[in-house]
Amino acid sequence: MIRTPAQFVAEWLLTGAATTKHAHSRPTDLRPDFGLAGWLRRVPTGVVGWVGGVLGLVAVLGLGSCSSDPGSADIEWGDCSAVADAGGTNLPADRFELRCGVVEVDLDPAHKAAGTVGVQVIRVHRSGGAASKDPLLLIAGGPGQSGVDYAVVAAGLLPETVLDRFDLVGFDPRGVGRSQAIRCEHTDTGTPTFADVLTDVGYARAAGVMRGITDECAAALGSKAALFSTTATAVDIDRIRAALGQSTLTYLGWSYGAKLGAEYARLYPDKVRAAVLDAPTDPGTTWIETVERQLAGFEGAFDQFTAWCATQDSCDRFGNVRTFVGGLVRKAQESPIPSRRPADDVPTYGVDVIDAVVASLYDDARWADLADGLREAADGDSGTLRELADAGRGDQDADDALLVINCNDSAPGPSEGEIRAAGVRFAKQFPLFGVWGSWQLFGCAFWQSPRHTLQPPVAATEHPIVVVGTRHDPATPYGGAVAMAASLGNAELLTWEGQGHTAVGRNDCINRYVADYLASLTVPPHNARCPA
Repeated sequence: MIRTPAQFVAEWLLTGAATTKHAHSRPTDLRPDFGLAGWLRRVPTGVVGWVGGVLGLVAVLGLGSCSSDPGSADIEWGDCSAVADAGGTNLPADRFELRCGVVEVDLDPAHKAAGTVGVQVIRVHRSGGAASKDPLLLIAGGPGQSGVDYAVVAAGLLPETVLDRFDLVGFDPRGVGRSQAIRCEHTDTGTPTFADVLTDVGYARAAGVMRGITDECAAALGSKAALFSTTATAVDIDRIRAALGQSTLTYLGWSYGAKLGAEYARLYPDKVRAAVLDAPTDPGTTWIETVERQLAGFEGAFDQFTAWCATQDSCDRFGNVRTFVGGLVRKAQESPIPSRRPADDVPTYGVDVIDAVVASLYDDARWADLADGLREAADGDSGTLRELADAGRGDQDADDALLVINCNDSAPGPSEGEIRAAGVRFAKQFPLFGVWGSWQLFGCAFWQSPRHTLQPPVAATEHPIVVVGTRHDPATPYGGAVAMAASLGNAELLTWEGQGHTAVGRNDCINRYVADYLASLTVPPHNARCPA
């Protein structure tokens, strides 16, 4: 099966590969170890929006300064303990209570005849702290990830001070998970391989695959294809705010969630109490510029991995790490390496090796596993690399939602000439990821549905929005946070000098600033920085 642009959008821009007949279930022994950054890595993402916004994951929206009893709001809450283990995180039943409900939203508010979507909502309450807690609305990103599942995951990751102050409320956005999931019927295209877009044959093959995927999703949705977008989801968020009985929102958005949070602030600045946008992309870049910056981010992260590797005994045999990995990719593509796992002995191709590398660059806690996996694969056992790659892969429904929502957000293009020219440049500029990442250049070139291109986010909120950037973020490079803060206008930039994708939930210094801001509107000092 050819790796498609849609799959690569889902795979390495903060995210997981599309599920295919070749993809396999994630090993549960790896999932809890990934932490927040790893969970984000498993979420499908994309490089579309703001004429090229991307990725992400999740926006945690905290709601208003007034407390609200779940029973008194416009949501009929019921038991949903069955989702307690969602995402590989177990919550102690004696400390957490889960309740579920549905909020009806109009598919098209301007045309009621289009019908409604029942948006699934979950509320996670942890004992301790305030007797009556404000809700934090978790908006799943990707786009395409379940916010219902994420609310359970976040309960095990967010700082205690946040859980003392807020209940967590998550929802599956329209077109995702339990809220009328987008499902496109796709044709399996065979053995996983790279498609060289630099040649006429390779370009034609890649374009044909991407056009087919796009047409399959357009056919599945018909006239409703244009009704799934970031702007539409932002409107749904405001409906949920009202259903929760809140006058204003406090939200925390990671990755794509930062994009979604910025759009909500643009549409409803008077409804924003406080907002934290962690790891956003630059809202002013073109599609090709966004792909280029992300490729540069992953190349830089790989350089940091090689520097770390030079200090480790487990890397002694690698020599030049770039040369070693490049050779392993070529070897695996020519002759797939068996995984030698009795329960899942599936051969690993070159694209799977790259998937494993990319998945591991989201968090330096994975680097030791990556080094072990590379060494074992060179000895003929690719099982660890397979597990790393699979742990970063999402499901087909999530990838379908990612494609549709991102394409509806994006401007038309790029053209064939632009794709070819950028592909040549990237192959020279990015030696490890350039040709592979050039798949991203196709983007939504073949999407024909009417679009709702996102406007630059400018938000005259009452209180400053806090934008968080990680200095060595491979998926959403630090410059995106700088640009987002400047675009919003009334915003303060908070920097973590660390490594990996996103900062909130991963660094105590960042957590303290964010918790104080969410709870009491204490804005971090101007250009505050937290050490790695």
